[in-house]
Amino acid sequence: MGIGIVFTTAVVAAALFWLVLVRRSRLQYASGSTDRQAEGARLAKIAALLLVGLGVGFFLIFAIGEIAGGEISGIQHLPPAAVLGVLLWLGWRRPRAAGLVVLFGFALPLTIAFVFGVATDNDWTGEMWLAVLIPVVPVLIGLLFLWAARGERRRDGMPRDPMARHA
Repeated sequence: MGIGIVFTTAVVAAALFWLVLVRRSRLQYASGSTDRQAEGARLAKIAALLLVGLGVGFFLIFAIGEIAGGEISGIQHLPPAAVLGVLLWLGWRRPRAAGLVVLFGFALPLTIAFVFGVATDNDWTGEMWLAVLIPVVPVLIGLLFLWAARGERRRDGMPRDPMARHA
């Protein structure tokens, strides 16, 4: 029962965060301040890339440390670092695609796994924060990439609404 409240709180917090971003960007677009919006999109892209880069560094530190210590098992940290490295490149080149990959490829499965893991294990009261923290980071990265993609599209002169070209 308690994890349902924690999960609902996390979903509501992520939705409110997203609504604040969308509302702020719509107000900026309506007021014609596209330079500030492009700057916000650039900062969102940098923040998302930094968060993904921290993940790459995290896995590489473990891999290098274990391999240098003589344990061959450090190689197991290289595939996640490579996946995050590809995501880093994708986020740099195509932030919209990276945002969708993170949201549907990482955040959704993590959320489902932790909700089912918590629901089936009665002794998770001490680790409830983990059930919220782990899926929230990919959701944040995905939303930052999507915000960056939206701002880049406007900076390139494309209209906000795809049907606005035909009106």
